[in-house]
Parts: sequence; structure tokens; C-alpha cells
Amino acid sequence: MSNSATHEDCGGLRERKRTATRAAITAAARTLTAAKGVNGFTVEQLCERVGISRRTFFNYFPAKEDAILGSPADDLPEDLVRRFIEGGASSAPGTLSSTLVPDFVELAVGMTERMAMSRTEMAQLKEAISAEPRLISKAMHGSREAEEEFRRMVAARESLPADDPRIAVLVALFGALVQRAGMVFFDPANTASYRSTLVTAVNAAVEVFSAAEPLPLPAEPPPLPAPTGSPEPVDSPDPADPAKDTE
Repeated sequence: MSNSATHEDCGGLRERKRTATRAAITAAARTLTAAKGVNGFTVEQLCERVGISRRTFFNYFPAKEDAILGSPADDLPEDLVRRFIEGGASSAPGTLSSTLVPDFVELAVGMTERMAMSRTEMAQLKEAISAEPRLISKAMHGSREAEEEFRRMVAARESLPADDPRIAVLVALFGALVQRAGMVFFDPANTASYRSTLVTAVNAAVEVFSAAEPLPLPAEPPPLPAPTGSPEPVDSPDPADPAKDTE
């Protein structure tokens, strides 16, 4: 094996270890937050749980809150992303692949199935984050980052520019469906699988759009028809004619 190949292998191994460590920190931070609240544990306790030093922690995250929320890339397993992107290889240039929606479903289901949190823990985590205004602000910023990450993934899969309006609509719509399915699935009273919950929502959206007028719709509304005739004039009393005065 050449020196360059050995260097690439070592670099790839280091990157995989970094990714695994980062994911472990985020998973532990979320579990502790769900159990004790944001202020119920320290960075030191988090480090002890993961088996890392305080210095190592700050090499990955600037603060405990950032570890709790993680980053969009932390929740995207490399093999699932690769499979999703490769699924669009056979699509014609400039068109959306016919399997884009079902492949998106498989990606979302795979990500959820690999989560290290139970439904109860997820519900507790959501409650803990909702009680912390600073975390809500960070979470909103993270949502925008996640949307941009998904746009890049779809653009790479479909060989389209990231600013293509179809990509923006797809990511926004599917993001809303995933969020809705997550709310239903992680409800402690729910008994349905995540796949069933998400597929039900996606099928409903497909049915709604299928019932619409054939596309493309006009970008501007059609002009109003011109009036067919002039309205009849209405007689009004002439103030100079006393014969028209009312009695």
C-alpha cells in the first residue's frame, strides 16, 4: 500500500472516530437533559458518562447547550445519506426521480430507528428544551441548518442547483410532514410505528396534491372579463327644475 493510501485510510479512520465521539456526546447530553433537565447536570458529569475529558468535550462543542442540540450532520448516518443520493442516479437531467419521495421516507425512517432515545425520553427532552428560551433560539437556528443540509443532499441526488424551487418546496413540505409524524409518533400514548405514521402523512399529502388542477398553474391570475355593456343611467332630480321636487 502506498504512503498516500495509508494517509487517506488514517484520515478516514480519525474522521469516523471524531464523528462517533461527537454523536456519543450529543446522545448522552440529550439523555441527561431528558432525565434531569438542562440545568440538572454539569459538563463534568456529561464527560464522565461519555468517558472523555473536559478538554475533549470543548474540542467538539463550545457549551453544554450546543451538545444537547447537536448539529444536522450528527443525525445523518453516512450510509443512509449515500443510499439516498445514489437512488437518483438514473433520473434524467433536469427532472426529479420517480423514487424521490419513497427514498426520502426510507431516509427519515432509518434516521428515527437509529435514535438512541425512547419515546418517553424524547417527550421529556422536548419539554426540557421548551422550558429554556436560549435553547429554543438555538434549535430554530439548527432547523435552518438542517434544511440547508437536506437541500444540498437533494441537489446532489437529482443533479440540480441547490436553489432550484422544486428542491425548496420538497424540503419544506417533507420537513413539515416529518415534524408532524414525529409529534404523533413520540406521543407516549401512540402505539403505531414511525414508518406507519409517516407514510400515512405522506400518502395524505400526495392525495391532496393529486386532486388539484393539472399543473402547471399560471403564475398570474387570468384577467377579468371585460364588461358586456354600460349600466343604465340613473335619473336624479334636477335641482333647477321645481317640477321634479318632491311634495
